Amino acid sequence: CDANGRVISAPIIAPINVPEFDCSRMDGYAINLDYLNDIKASCLKLGAAIYAGEYESIHSEVGAVESLATPVMTGSLLPQGTNAVVMKEHATVEGDELKINQQVLKRQNIRYAGSDIKQGQSVLRLHHVLSVADLGLLSSLGLAQVDVYRKPKVALVMTGDELVTPGKPCKKGQVFDSNSLMLTKLLQQIGCEVKVLKTWVDDQVLIDNQFKLLKSDCFDLVISVGGVSMGDKDWLPLALQSNGEVLFHKTHIKPGFPLLFGKLGSALYFGLPGNPVSAFTTLFQFVYPVILCLNKLDKQTPLIWRAELLQDFSKKHLKREFVRGRYNITSEGKVEVSLCGGQQSSRVKSLAEANCFVVLNESQQDVKQGERVSIQPFNQLSYLGD
Repeated sequence: CDANGRVISAPIIAPINVPEFDCSRMDGYAINLDYLNDIKASCLKLGAAIYAGEYESIHSEVGAVESLATPVMTGSLLPQGTNAVVMKEHATVEGDELKINQQVLKRQNIRYAGSDIKQGQSVLRLHHVLSVADLGLLSSLGLAQVDVYRKPKVALVMTGDELVTPGKPCKKGQVFDSNSLMLTKLLQQIGCEVKVLKTWVDDQVLIDNQFKLLKSDCFDLVISVGGVSMGDKDWLPLALQSNGEVLFHKTHIKPGFPLLFGKLGSALYFGLPGNPVSAFTTLFQFVYPVILCLNKLDKQTPLIWRAELLQDFSKKHLKREFVRGRYNITSEGKVEVSLCGGQQSSRVKSLAEANCFVVLNESQQDVKQGERVSIQPFNQLSYLGD
């Protein structure tokens, strides 16, 4: 069960046939249809029943198995010499004989050895993300273990003197930390092993020392939240420049403009903005694709659908904007999307009401009701696969 949602590091080749032997698809009676046709009859003597899990030769004083109707159960081994199974519902037992009431076809209701999976067949390709159905498939092959890539290791840290853990007293001027739990669970959903560090206060020396410690650690990603804008105590860009490498600072998107990205030791570093919607957005747009790449998946960008917009929206800038929306699929299969409340980056309530981003590119300004727009469903963040 620990393999669910993991990415396999070697293709899975079937070590056995599935099924391993010819067996019945249902409860019924195994017969030799050729014998029945030869004697031009609709009745056969009943043989000894075979139950699932049994493997015994059939002996009878009456005659060969080919001349009998052998009661079989779903999944039970078929007696040698039989080539069809009559459903119980299609036959009647009269004393020690079986009367067949409906037409029977050869090979009917039989699962032949290897008909589902053949030994040596490739069943799961390299870099496949394991689902619960895949676990059933692996179990059917008798496989109790499978090789997978290790989860990307992520250090996650909140920054700011004003942050208070939910459940503790919150004084005037302080705010509850709404990012830590949300981002931790989001990173875990997309396949990361997350270590949440103690919140950093807004102290330049302390932050610089923390960067030095993280530089020598073994994380794949270091993600901080807050402290990357233009405030007097936003020390993180300077600390990254001193201890690592700044690859870019600030983006042309909304929300998420102040995003900081670079390298810190062997890790990639993301400095997310502190507003919860900005943090969620930049993790979705920038961190999620990196996780897909670290897991060597074919899919390396967020999934995009097209949907019909149900209301007007006016964009007053030339940035790419990720607008919180809620899509719905009608009974006719049409995808529709409406917008969720105020779009300020501090309004986490509208994020909770949304199930997608409506993606408006730089050149899009006023979009009208009925236009088709691009959306990114949030449910793709619950798994790594397509």
